[in-house]
Order: sequence, then structure tokens, then C-alpha cells
Amino acid sequence: MGLYSKDHIIFLGIFFVLLILAIILVKFVFKTQKQKDIFVRCVGGFLLAWIVANRISLAVWMKDALQLIPNTYCGMTSFLISIFALIGKPHDKMFDFLIYVEIFGGLAAIFYPTFLTQGPSFWFFPTLSGMAHHAVGSILCVVLIMSKWFEPSLKRWYMLPLGLCAYTIFGLFLLDVLHIKETMYIDLPILPGTFLKWWFFIIVGSLVASIIEFIYEKCKTAIMKKKEQQINQPKV
Repeated sequence: MGLYSKDHIIFLGIFFVLLILAIILVKFVFKTQKQKDIFVRCVGGFLLAWIVANRISLAVWMKDALQLIPNTYCGMTSFLISIFALIGKPHDKMFDFLIYVEIFGGLAAIFYPTFLTQGPSFWFFPTLSGMAHHAVGSILCVVLIMSKWFEPSLKRWYMLPLGLCAYTIFGLFLLDVLHIKETMYIDLPILPGTFLKWWFFIIVGSLVASIIEFIYEKCKTAIMKKKEQQINQPKV
């Protein structure tokens, strides 16, 4: 048991198989937007089941009902993005916040999980369900992008810092009122032994997201201009 142990590698293999399957379904099998929308909601429901199972298993294991409340960036994001995939609509502003947190946080947790040794084995359910909701959340992000539910927008750059600030406020409530420790990186450093906490995510995360949005829009504009030139080019 541990990082890149046999069990971890098996899990990564399953993740890649499911990711490729999801891409094939959206790209080649589902022909209409309605079919893609239904698939988005199905994956969202699957993610919701995993995050709920994870919180329940943590509450039972720790014998603490307060563990039912997501108190991490990844846990809260998996819960929220699953809800918006289930009952929301394409291009909802919340995706401009949630997708960045979910895909970067999810992939980081899948490939470098810090909680693998919390139980007796990799398949210890709080550990397994934690890995699963990160994996399914990452797959959902890919499905949302491919299904045209989300497109990077520089005009909505503010959604990420705004959302992360909301997480911090919620974390302060959990910390000061409910006394849940190690919440939203307010009292826990990102890397042990460093001073990097919640503010680092807001500053660096917002900068990285803005760069991605800027590059995406520049590329999109260049492609559209090239297509227009080809259409307007006189035929010989």
C-alpha cells in the first residue's frame, strides 16, 4: 500500500479506461446534443453517489457526524459540480469556477494522493471512495467540456477567485463555529512545513486560469479568422 503501489496502479489503469470510454462515447457514439446532455447528468449522478458515500464512510469511520460536511476544496467541489451537472444548464457561470478546481485538484489527488495510508489498505472504503470521487470528477470535467457545457471565458475570470473566497468564508464557519480542523487550507499548509495556505490557491489559481482563458480565446479567434478567409477566398 502506498503511492504507486500495485493497487494504486490498478486504480489508475481503471481511471484511464473509463476516461477513454467517456471520450469515445461523447465523440463518436452520442450524435445529438440531447444524448450528450443526458450523459452529463448520468456522470454527475455517479459523482454525487461517490462523494456522498465518501462523506458517510468518513463520518462512520471517525464517529463524527460533522464529517458529513465537505471541508476540503476537492470534497466541496465534487459535491457542487455533481449537483450543477444534474440540475444545472450548459454554460452556467458556476462551471467557470468549479471545473478549474475539480480538474486540477482531482488529477493532483489521483496521481499524488496524500491519504493512501489512512487505512489498512488501498481498498479501505474511505480511501477508495476518496480516490473514486476525484477520478469521476475529473472525467466529468472532460465530459462537460466535450459536450459544450463549458468553454473558457476571459470575461468570467472573476468566478474562480470569487468562488475560492466563498470557500474560505465557509471554511472559517466550519473552523470557528463547528470547530472542524484542517478545513479549506485555512489552518493547514498546502505543503507541510511551508507557509502556503488558502491565499496561494486564490492568487496562483486565478492567474493560471486567466492565462488559460486568454490563450484559448486567442486561439479561437485565430481559427475563426482563418475559416472566414477560406470561405471568402475567391474560387479560381
